[in-house]
Parts: sequence; C-alpha cells; structure tokens
Amino acid sequence: MIRVVGIGSPFGDDQVGWLVIEQLHGRRLSPGVALSALDRPGSALIQSLQDVDWLILIDALSCRGKTGQIIRIDPEQAEAGSSKLSSHGLDLAQTLNLAAALGCRPRHIDIYGIIIEQIASTGPCPAVAAAVPELAHIVEQSLRRPPTSV
Repeated sequence: MIRVVGIGSPFGDDQVGWLVIEQLHGRRLSPGVALSALDRPGSALIQSLQDVDWLILIDALSCRGKTGQIIRIDPEQAEAGSSKLSSHGLDLAQTLNLAAALGCRPRHIDIYGIIIEQIASTGPCPAVAAAVPELAHIVEQSLRRPPTSV
C-alpha cells in the first residue's frame, strides 16, 4: 500500500500538507494510494503505517531558503535527526525512528516540503499558495513511478 500524508494545521503557511492532500483528492490516483492529513507526526502517523510499503510525507518547512521553495528531504537525514525542518513540535526524526523500532517503518519513504514564511495567519502567503499545486503535481508524478530504492 502507498500512503500520502499531509502534515499541517488550519493556520497560515502551516496548511501546506493539508492543501496538497486536498489537491490530490481531486486527481486520478491508483486504487492502492491512500491519502490522509494529520496535525503532527507522532503516534497517529505510526498507527497509519500498518501495511504501508511506500510513505510520502508532505509538510511545511521552517528552514533557510526562499519562501515557497519545494524541497525533497532525504529520509535517512531526517531519521538521523540532523535536520529539524518541520514546523511542528513533535519531531519527525523521532517518529520515523520509533516506527523502525516497532517494525512498522515503510520500506520506502519520500519527504517533501515547502519552505514557509509564517504560521499564524488566516491563509498561506502567496508564494506558499503558488507552490502547493506544483508540489501536488510532483507527488502525483512520483506516484506513477515505482520508488527507486526499497
């Protein structure tokens, strides 16, 4: 099974993961693709990994770079905890490491994000909003190809 998870909240630029999932709901994806939105990595993410071979995570990124820039993160780097990119308090690295320890880490993980400007506002800033359809397209295209390393 393939699971695409958007991590986010209803606030400002932090909506990135949820907005990409919203856009993917309107597209023709294979029947083996499950879409979901979570408010943070952690126990809910681990629970949703049952029987998942390929996990695609989408999140807002708090890091240096241009607002609205799309980044693909190496999951090995994320699991090593060398990069605190997520805008959420619960650490993605810890969640992935716990999933591995529990034996439910998917064989293949892709992590995508959009560099954000602000969390506390009513909607995403224009640069982030413009990047959402582009990231949805990137994810849709990647779903048409098998993962390169499993």
